[in-house]
Amino acid sequence: MVDKKSGFTLIELLVVISIIGLLSSIVLTSVNSARVKARDVRRLADVRQIVTTLQFYYDDNNTFPPTPGCNGGWCCLGHGDSGRCWNGGYWGSTALDNALSPKYIPKIPDDPLNNISKLGDSYMYNSSYPSSAGTGPVLHWGIEKANPVANDCAGGDIGNWGPGAGIGANYYCVLPIR
Repeated sequence: MVDKKSGFTLIELLVVISIIGLLSSIVLTSVNSARVKARDVRRLADVRQIVTTLQFYYDDNNTFPPTPGCNGGWCCLGHGDSGRCWNGGYWGSTALDNALSPKYIPKIPDDPLNNISKLGDSYMYNSSYPSSAGTGPVLHWGIEKANPVANDCAGGDIGNWGPGAGIGANYYCVLPIR
């Protein structure tokens, strides 16, 4: 009489484990791609909200808010005087933040990743910057999408920081405010 045990062979188990591993890697890639898209969509919504805030300020004061004490006129929005952003090379302005919040916006939004070791970790504002639309106020922020188009930047200019400098695929947007 032959004693036959039921069960799986080692080969069958290895095949099943490798199939599960392959499927999980596909799912994780899809989830990561969806997260990148979601953060970029949130950035566009935040930028539109900030633009509206700056336009309300302009309507009340007949000028856009100045950027006193910021590095080259670039201020990290929502970071105050002591807050650093963009790899520590820039800082905020409490005077600018107080001019906008809470009167025109309840809370100034921050980048969804907020990775301070990279360029593009917050929304930057400059009251007088030369752009494709002429010299004037602009918003500047990083995006994660590779090969963005104008719609990804709310119709603004697109640039690239170079490998490893910025968030995601190292692209950024500069949007003139009118």
